[in-house]
Amino acid sequence: MGSKSTLIILLLYVLLWRVTYTISLIGQLKTNIPIFLALCFLLLVMFIHIIVVYRKYMKQDWIYQSASQIEINEKQFVFVSRNSIDRYVIPMGTLTKVKENKKWYFLYFQDHMFVPILKVTGYTPDQKPARPILWKWTVLIFSLVTILGGYYVGSNTVNFRGALAWKIFEWRTETRLKLEDDNFYTTRLEGIIDAVKAETELEPYLMTNDLKIEFNKDGTITDIYTYIYGFDENQKLQSGYLIYTKGNKFKLHKQDWKGQGTAFYNPNNDLTIVIKMLNWIPVKEEVKQWNEEKNAVLYKGIRDWRSPDGIRFIDEKGKIYIPAMTETETGPTVSLYIPGKEDLITPKRYIYEPFYRGDY
Repeated sequence: MGSKSTLIILLLYVLLWRVTYTISLIGQLKTNIPIFLALCFLLLVMFIHIIVVYRKYMKQDWIYQSASQIEINEKQFVFVSRNSIDRYVIPMGTLTKVKENKKWYFLYFQDHMFVPILKVTGYTPDQKPARPILWKWTVLIFSLVTILGGYYVGSNTVNFRGALAWKIFEWRTETRLKLEDDNFYTTRLEGIIDAVKAETELEPYLMTNDLKIEFNKDGTITDIYTYIYGFDENQKLQSGYLIYTKGNKFKLHKQDWKGQGTAFYNPNNDLTIVIKMLNWIPVKEEVKQWNEEKNAVLYKGIRDWRSPDGIRFIDEKGKIYIPAMTETETGPTVSLYIPGKEDLITPKRYIYEPFYRGDY
């Protein structure tokens, strides 16, 4: 291919690797993917152009073959093919142009035919034949760009160094959850945990300090975010489970701790307590009083409350009652509230009354 085509393809190739590196490092797919596709398209156009030109000039049915006998004068071009005794005569008036490189003359005639003629050059002892180094530099530069591009893009796929590494990690560790019922009024937290159990085996001891579920007035779940710790029979942390929504999909991300985590199991904060509380709280009836489009429940573990506003107790049988006024109330707490209006409408907070108020 010509030098101009080579430079254009090389430039597009370098830009393609640069965009690929950016995608692997920071993502930004909405911006970078169109650029990536555009560069791929331009490279394809250039290659098609080269193929068309090659077929046009190199795939003709040449009457010339190597080792032909050639005779050229001012009026005509004559040669005899090595495989034939026929003489071929081409009027020199049909010659359109002549090109050359270090080894060849290229004679272009009408009807898209051209004839390559090897230069015959004598060399003195201190001279060396010219070397076709252009293609060697082309191959070297393309190889170097490929090696460097592959290295830097590859480095963004390991050790969480780039967005691509995180995406690969997600592909390896994430599972899509299927909820049989996405209505929070009926499925509650127990239904969400059942969906997790359908995909993976959970440890015998589970605990959470972080749970948030948002739902519409009709009960449709719109957002889930919770992290659950899984402890084995010896109460050693083995796994972490992040349950969350991404678009309209519910996903599970599992993290392996293998007993090396820093979290400790607290029986007063066991997940079964939260499940029971959310089964006992009449969520639908409570949010109906607010008549708001968006509602949510929140659990942040064992909490201290110094204000009695909105505080309710739930005993071990699920009975809900308003406690006598005290200075401080402590325990596992589920909050029912309206997102964005916590300061305007007091959330309803439910404390698990059998909570052991010793060291925890």
